[in-house]
Amino acid sequence: MTLAIVFGIYLAAMAGVGLYCSRFNKNLDDFVLGGRKLGPWVAAFSAQASDFSGWLLIALPAAAYAGGFSMVWTCIGCSLGVMFNWMVLAPRLHKYSVAGNALTIPDFLETRFNDRTRIIRVLSVLTILVFYVVYISAQFNAAGDVFRTAFAGRVPWGETNITFYHQGLLIGAVIILGYTAVGGFMAVCWTDFVQAILMVSAVVVVPIFAVLKLGGFSEAWAAMVEHASSDMFLALDNGQAGTAFTFGVVLSGLAWGVGYPGQPHIVARYMAIEDPRKIAKSSFIAIVWSLIALYGSLFVGLTARAVLDVELVGKDQNMAMPLLALELLPEVLAALVLSAGVAAMMSTVDSQIIVAVSAVVSDIYVKLLGGHPSGRTAVWLSRLVVVAFGVAGVWAAWKSEKVFDTVLNAWGGLAAGLGPAIVLGSIWRRASRSGVIVGMIAGVLMTQFWNQIMDGVTRLGGSLANAVPHLNSIQLLVCVGVNLGIVVIISLFVPSTETEGQ
Repeated sequence: MTLAIVFGIYLAAMAGVGLYCSRFNKNLDDFVLGGRKLGPWVAAFSAQASDFSGWLLIALPAAAYAGGFSMVWTCIGCSLGVMFNWMVLAPRLHKYSVAGNALTIPDFLETRFNDRTRIIRVLSVLTILVFYVVYISAQFNAAGDVFRTAFAGRVPWGETNITFYHQGLLIGAVIILGYTAVGGFMAVCWTDFVQAILMVSAVVVVPIFAVLKLGGFSEAWAAMVEHASSDMFLALDNGQAGTAFTFGVVLSGLAWGVGYPGQPHIVARYMAIEDPRKIAKSSFIAIVWSLIALYGSLFVGLTARAVLDVELVGKDQNMAMPLLALELLPEVLAALVLSAGVAAMMSTVDSQIIVAVSAVVSDIYVKLLGGHPSGRTAVWLSRLVVVAFGVAGVWAAWKSEKVFDTVLNAWGGLAAGLGPAIVLGSIWRRASRSGVIVGMIAGVLMTQFWNQIMDGVTRLGGSLANAVPHLNSIQLLVCVGVNLGIVVIISLFVPSTETEGQ
């Protein structure tokens, strides 16, 4: 019962933040970008909380539980992506968005490349909407998994006709949609700030308790070896050598880093920062938080292998962090850690919904269709769109419980579709409209038809066919690289007009 009480207090607090922030929403600018009033701590914490999502507390520990220490390459890749985003992209994107009065990523891209045809806006909006429905459903999956593990048999109403997984999915959706619809962007950022503190605390506290239970670090390491799924569980190379190690372990892990610039729910924070002189401070805070969070999460998965008596296989691997918290921690502390699991999901869903709302209301209704809603009308229209996206996400998640694979698919689609355009638009003045349009189309198509492309390569035979397994392991890197290469090549042969890139 204590678990339910603590969890209920946490959810009520998040709803309270939404109600408090509702007073700041006077117009569309306030609802989708908070009037560009983010301070350095809120910007840093909220960006990284929205970045790591349910992936940090559910999917990454599950992957480490199954795959062992070689998952450190994924942590390194994500660390490098965070560093690039904050140190290189953030100051430039903020500068361009303020100069062009851009509220959204499609706004920024259209203004940056002086695209009067509106093709770039349409392509970027479609990319955001399609992949965010998938991404949002993955976060609702994570909420259902945590709730099922934490509250099965611990709530008075029982499972009834709705499973604990679906109960958690619905509870998470109602709270998220409530505070996001009422409070808008500022509610999202402030709730994410609180959630970031919970998330990083969880991945620090749980491994410490695990090591203490096992008698110390040496004993914990020995227990991991004893309960390992293979002899290579604690090896950096996962038992691979040569090209299998290079592609299947190192590059496949590092490839996560190239996805960061293409995630609008992350980079939108850079556009909303109040004082550009404090971006360096935000960068330091975000990078330190990310390093602690990533490697803490890795060790949650590793220590779960040593502590838990049950063997988790398949989708049950997603239970590694919740089960470890329940096994090790006092009930109140376990409730806070499990709340952090839901917080991880909430911090991404709310951010993605706000970006999706801005795409529908600002990019489609206002910019493409010529709508002119008054300040309050725009806010209420945005709230209705919030609810619509939430319902779509719940529907998509209802029969699916795969977190890691779903997130990877959506992450890759956004990365390959938007990343190179955002990066080159921010740092390379010669990037052209034509190059960006062709690159975006190619990047998205490659991610969606990857299997068919690889089947065609296999049928060609020879050395290309032999390379298919290696290409499959670095799909994200290839798709982003193709988009990037296309933009560069076309920009060199079809240069910008005089008004582009200004």
